[in-house]
Amino acid sequence: MKLKKIITTISLTLALSACTDLDIAPKNVTGEDDIFGSNDGVMSNVARIYSRLPIEDFKYYYPQGFNVNGALYKQMACLTGEAVGRDTQGADNEGQLTNWYYWDEGYAEIRDINTLLEKIPQYASKLGATETKTYLAEARFNRAFTYFALAKRYGGVPLVSTTIDYPASVNIEGTRLFRASEEAIWDFIAADLDYAIENLPENSPLRGRVNKYVAAAFKSRAMLYAGSIAKYNTIEQTQDQNGTVVRTVGIPANRANDYFKAAYDAAKLVVQSNKYALYKGLWKAGDKAAQATNFRRLFLTETTENIFVKYYDATNAAHNYDESVQPYQTKSGGNDSEVSPTMDFIEMFDGIAKDPDGHFDNIDDNGFYNAVNSPLDAFANAEPRLRATVIFPMDVYRGQVIEIRRGIWTGNTVGGKIPKLASEGAIGNVGNIPQSNLSLAPSLSNNTAIPLEPGDPRGATMKPAGANGPVNAWDFGNTGGTYLAKYLAESGTTTGSNSTQSWIEIRYAEVLLNQAEAAYELYQAGQSGDSYLTVAFNNINSIRERAGANLLAGEGDLNNINIVRIERRKELAFENKTYWDLKRWRVLHEEQNNRRWRILNTFYSTKAQQYFLSVKFQEPRDVFQYLFTFDTKYYYQPIPPGEINKNPNCKQNPGF
Repeated sequence: MKLKKIITTISLTLALSACTDLDIAPKNVTGEDDIFGSNDGVMSNVARIYSRLPIEDFKYYYPQGFNVNGALYKQMACLTGEAVGRDTQGADNEGQLTNWYYWDEGYAEIRDINTLLEKIPQYASKLGATETKTYLAEARFNRAFTYFALAKRYGGVPLVSTTIDYPASVNIEGTRLFRASEEAIWDFIAADLDYAIENLPENSPLRGRVNKYVAAAFKSRAMLYAGSIAKYNTIEQTQDQNGTVVRTVGIPANRANDYFKAAYDAAKLVVQSNKYALYKGLWKAGDKAAQATNFRRLFLTETTENIFVKYYDATNAAHNYDESVQPYQTKSGGNDSEVSPTMDFIEMFDGIAKDPDGHFDNIDDNGFYNAVNSPLDAFANAEPRLRATVIFPMDVYRGQVIEIRRGIWTGNTVGGKIPKLASEGAIGNVGNIPQSNLSLAPSLSNNTAIPLEPGDPRGATMKPAGANGPVNAWDFGNTGGTYLAKYLAESGTTTGSNSTQSWIEIRYAEVLLNQAEAAYELYQAGQSGDSYLTVAFNNINSIRERAGANLLAGEGDLNNINIVRIERRKELAFENKTYWDLKRWRVLHEEQNNRRWRILNTFYSTKAQQYFLSVKFQEPRDVFQYLFTFDTKYYYQPIPPGEINKNPNCKQNPGF
């Protein structure tokens, strides 16, 4: 097939840590010989393929797709209970709101990759044997990455491994492909990644190009997903395809251990390479502040942990992460406060006082609040990883004390104790719950300071909502009593597309967690081979040590798969991994069954001259109730209706 349109060299924004920049001068190339007969031409095509990989990064916006510009009002972390936000009002899904589906885009990428795979061997003598080998392996990696994005959404999809040259050599019927079995798609992904691992160099030839260990790291993720579907999925669908019954949805349960073993072995290859390590450049034993700084810095700099990274820069590509996530207090315009970590998430961490049910212990045995001089006192002993992930009320960010407050209690204390508010543990908006002696702000623009008691060390007056809220009505400002710290820039402009943090798509901690989970699944299944429990135990403790968390005392403490899963949720929080983990474990419908997320409300008592922390459910705003219920049919997302209409052989997923 002749490529007739002009292809312009694109800067490669998806990059892997390496010592050399991929910097190809812009050049227009026309004609097949120019495109595939020179290394510059091929790299132009390769760069374009890399730039379109379906990476769920700062620019991924589930209502609209990949590489979206502008503030992202709905965040994936707000679909999982990690956080709440103003604009994420329920259990949304791709395609549910704006009819965006990752289908045509995915197959356009696959077509370009297949063209590359077919044409490059024809020009091998011009490109060179080593270059040809690497190009083909890169293409197979990118194809596996793209099919992974399709399979985790739709299950079995049409398997296209060659270019369909319609209408030149294929008629319309030749384009109406049946869906392959879901099992076949996952096996195809594994085969492409095995080829990439075998044929890619150990070191990336240029910045922005994968090596064999990147492919192995990604294989550990993909095969772990497949193993989970084989073990935990209960949704099935078959289709009679010209006399052959094909299981387009679901994987046979007897394949689970095959996939878990493949995930384990791929992770093991990365671990044994000694090319990557958990970042501990600023880490100090026994120093919580240093450990927190170390973890936060991990996401803002090049480290030994980076395996596969998408880079941004102010000249060629920037994003809006800071504008969407930043505190109201530090913004210079635009949006803010779209992500506020929940108490449900915070309670996963060590070092926080908890009641017998595992909830934050903010009430004493007599029903009074545990008063504190600063809200930070309640989290002083929390594991440093939490303090690096969450901005709590009165934390310091960008040199400012971040003042998050829900209101001021002016009522009397009882023997110096602060009684429970009527809103404690409630669902309704605090402003709508009868409570005398409680000063609230209807909005940040109507946040009038009230007088404090004479001699109060905090001054003569105080604003009920502080500098950020939360407030009573729909408004900008805080929504859940906290802010997100992970990935948040510590300097620079926060308005518009000015953020340049790199997105770490795969980091070494994930590989350790992938291996630990696969190992524990194999151990539970009684599989022979390595000492799987020991590997899982050691990996989890390595993660926990760096995090500043309590170490597991012995292998016997690792007695439940949920220990591995919770560690994963804490470590990879807000990296757009948890949503897919909850889906592959098939637990999202259990976690979200008329579920409301619990948030932190900070109040100041004028009489006690101390703070107290209240926990309640996310407050309704306008008509939005923030009630989450996940429909199990969305474990497999709908294939776009347009595809079903034009291809009668493509059977829709169950429930749609």
